[in-house]
This record gives sequence, C-alpha cells and structure tokens, in this order.
Amino acid sequence: MPSSEHSVRYHKRQTDCAISHAYSRLASDAPAVAKFQELLHCVRSRAARLLEAPVVNGHHPGVEALVNLSRFRSAHIRPAAEWPGTILSWRPAVSSLAHYLVCKYEIPAFLASAWYSSDDPSADKKRRWFADHGRGSSFRSLNPPIMMTRKMEHIFLASSDHLAIEPAMRRAELLGLGASDELVHAVLSTRLSADLSDGTFWRAVWHFLIANADGIPAEQVGPMIGFIQTIRHDRIAAETPEGIVELDPPQPTFSIKGRTAHSMLRLMREWHVSLGVGIGGLSWTPSPLQPMLLEEPGQDADAPARQWQMMELTNSAQLRMEGAALHHCVASYADRCRQGLSRIWTLRFRNGEKVQHVLTIEIDPKRRAVVQARGRANRAASGKPLRLLQLWAARERLRLTI
Repeated sequence: MPSSEHSVRYHKRQTDCAISHAYSRLASDAPAVAKFQELLHCVRSRAARLLEAPVVNGHHPGVEALVNLSRFRSAHIRPAAEWPGTILSWRPAVSSLAHYLVCKYEIPAFLASAWYSSDDPSADKKRRWFADHGRGSSFRSLNPPIMMTRKMEHIFLASSDHLAIEPAMRRAELLGLGASDELVHAVLSTRLSADLSDGTFWRAVWHFLIANADGIPAEQVGPMIGFIQTIRHDRIAAETPEGIVELDPPQPTFSIKGRTAHSMLRLMREWHVSLGVGIGGLSWTPSPLQPMLLEEPGQDADAPARQWQMMELTNSAQLRMEGAALHHCVASYADRCRQGLSRIWTLRFRNGEKVQHVLTIEIDPKRRAVVQARGRANRAASGKPLRLLQLWAARERLRLTI
C-alpha cells in the first residue's frame, strides 16, 4: 500500500475515533448530541475538508470545533441547515461555519481559533468574546486580560489569520505602546506570548524595554523576561527528604521601577551564575520525541567521525550543566519540565573526546512548537546548528516559531 494511502486511512481512523469520543462526551446533553449530529452531517456534505484537520496529541481540532459549537447552541442565530458550506481547508471552514452560526457582523477570522482550542481553561471565555464581538460589541468592552487602547484594539483586530488569540493580543499591546518589530518578535518568542496574566506589572516592563531599547540587545530580551518571571511569579519546586515541595517565588515584590538597563543586565547575569548551585534534584520522564545523531567525516582519514547529537535533558542537574556551559538561564526551567509545560533539548558537537554545547532548545509540547533556541550567552541560532534544528523539527513534525 502506498504511504499516502496508508496516511489517509490512518487519519480517517483517527477522525472516526474523535467523532466517537465526541458523542461520549456529549452523551449527558441530548440537545447537544442532536446539534452535533446536525453539524456533522452539514460538514460531511458541504465542507468535508474541515474533517481533514491534523490530529495533534489526540485532539482533532475540526471535531473539537463541532463539539464546542454544539455546546454553544444557545448562541446560534441561524440554522445550520442553511449554511452554504465551503471547499476551503479546515481552518477557513471552521471560521465560515462559526461566523454563519453565531455572528451578526463580520469579525476577524483568527478569532475562530477559539472554537477548536482544547485543554485551555479560558477557552469558553474566548468563545463568548467571539459571539459578543460578532453581535456588535467592541472587543475592548469584553474584559480582555490586558487593558486595550483603541489603537491596540485596531491592531489586534487586523491580526493575521494564522495567529492564536493570545499572541495576537500581546503583539497588539506591544505595537500600540510603540515597540519595534524586533522587540515584538523577542517577546513573542517567550512564554508571555500566551500567558497574559499580571497585565499591569508587565505593562511597566514593556515601557521599560521600549525606553531602553538601545541598552538591551534584542537577544537578551527573552532571557530578561525569563529572569523576571522566575524571580517574581514562578513558584519553585524542590526535592526534600519529605518529597517535592513548592516554595514561594524568590522576589514576589520585584519591581522594574527605578531600574536601569545596566542594572537589569547585571542582576540577570548574577542570577544566571547562581543557578549553577541551585537546590533540588528534580527529574521527569522523557518526551515521545526522538533524538538525532548525525556524523560527518573527520579532518583526515584516520580521525574518528565527528558527531552532531540532539538529545533531551530530563533532570535539573543536566539543566544546570547546560546553563553553565552556555551561560544562560535554562536551569530555571526545571519545574516547568517537571509539570510537562516545557521540554528542553540540547544540540551538541562531539569531536573525539571533546564535546561542545551548541544550542539549547525549548519545546512547547502543547503546541508542538520550538519556541526558543539559544546558543552561548543567549545568542540566536544560526548557520549549521539552525539547519540541523530545522531538519530535526521537520522530522518530528514540530513547528518552528523562533
């Protein structure tokens, strides 16, 4: 059987499983089951490509959208039977169906991602934003997690279709404050792209970074955000004889007020050094991603082959060693790895007995995306290391967002 035919059959089985699971999830709500059945019939006859959505971590976003639209049936203003359908791919198909069912006015297509998001505690709130904005409410009036000016709202609503809602909101906030494209890209490469909490505090940080753009290199923006997030907001997990305990953030009242670019860079460097002797011996199970080993000939015929190795780091001691070798803050990610929020990989170059740490890579397992790749002193990935990362990411079906 050709591999393409095998792939099609495998996806059909995954889709059938997702549909069966959807019926089970809705079983206690008979009207929702009826609505799901109606929407599924409409899609199969008028927008079959909606069911071609890729299955990621067991979630079929096309089927998820039908489940969520069924649950929100009270927000429907038009009958599904009169939806004309579409021949477009799955994302535009979800957008078309959701707009037809829920919206009185046209709204940006990227907001339709609210319908197929999964494992998101704020997903229902975003679906209500979609419905209320589609009925004429300004987005600023819907109590978004960050305070929006009219300019920010305008930028947000003009976001590209491929952007998720949180990154689009963060981007609009930064551009509305006057941030450069370079600074926006640096911030969107951090976890604050999706985490919009503590808005008032981070607004002060954005003002600081914009005002000090000449004194803080772009490659240091991400590490600085990680430093601030860790010392002010992140609880720390430590292993003790009684088991793993949660400790309060080191400096929960940390403020950016009165700081200078020089003092912040100095504090960050000192913190990086301190990570090398941090407490705890945390470990976590490896991810399903596979390591990579590539060999290239030695410099002469008798020399051993040189190797490029991509491998996962699975305990806090490895993270501390990696951070010490490359002079960055990856050691602070131990608890995120333990919780399954991040996965850390390393690219190393072996020449005989000499091993060189080249890149540290952060994977967001929920998004199946490479969200950071840093070399020595937080330099961005480039050249052959970047090409090898791209090769590995393509093999493992990971998106590159760096």
